[in-house]
Amino acid sequence: MKKSFFLIGLLAGFWAPLRGLAYLRRNKPLWKYVWIPALINLFLFATLGTLFVFLFPHLLGLILPEGDAWYLTALRGILWAVGSALILLLFLLTFTAVGTLIAGPFNDLLSEKVEQMQRGILPEEPGGIWQQARRSARSAWESLKYVAVYLLGSLMLLLWNLLPGIGSVIYTVLATLWTLLFLALEFGDYYLARHWVLFRSRWRKVWAHLWASLGFGAGCALLLMIPVLNLLLMPGAVAGGTLLWMELEPHEAMARSKSS
Repeated sequence: MKKSFFLIGLLAGFWAPLRGLAYLRRNKPLWKYVWIPALINLFLFATLGTLFVFLFPHLLGLILPEGDAWYLTALRGILWAVGSALILLLFLLTFTAVGTLIAGPFNDLLSEKVEQMQRGILPEEPGGIWQQARRSARSAWESLKYVAVYLLGSLMLLLWNLLPGIGSVIYTVLATLWTLLFLALEFGDYYLARHWVLFRSRWRKVWAHLWASLGFGAGCALLLMIPVLNLLLMPGAVAGGTLLWMELEPHEAMARSKSS
């Protein structure tokens, strides 16, 4: 029975992101929460790339002397290749991070709309500007705690590398599990934060459904390995995480929605 429960939770969590993508495919009105942040992100990086193309020649003109000598032409070509490679690397490293930041408010709305469509009720009545500002500030503070706890846990896990031989293996396993749990919390957090506002409450929920959370984190990790496309796949993880947590904690969350 325990083995069956373990497999059911693990598989349910793992398939949740793909289930979220299927849900988005069936509900076309939700795609505005996908395309708008993706287009904003693409426009931002396209603008930066265009600025590089126009401004880099001026930078080369300041660095290199004028002339048509073969060595100057070759040097310009080398600098163009190196500069383009560095810019491309920078874009790849920051694309997902910036995209996640831009998509944050849209992911929150997406999660709320998925819950609304599933339950037929609005999870939380919109408040005034002051209430929204307080909610945003509280969310920012919780995000800082989220990052601090993750970094602290990661640093503590590094101590396993001090153990000769098997220490690096233990570190790799534990660090992977730690990252999967926080991926599960990150993409499920849009739903969890509406019902269990405090970080410690949300963290307890993740631990209470450990196998489903690990499976969900693994599914999200696979989606995030696809550069650029992960911005389109990311909403699937948000929608899938919302559906997953609605099933894992249906009664308590429903009670909180009705009382809000």
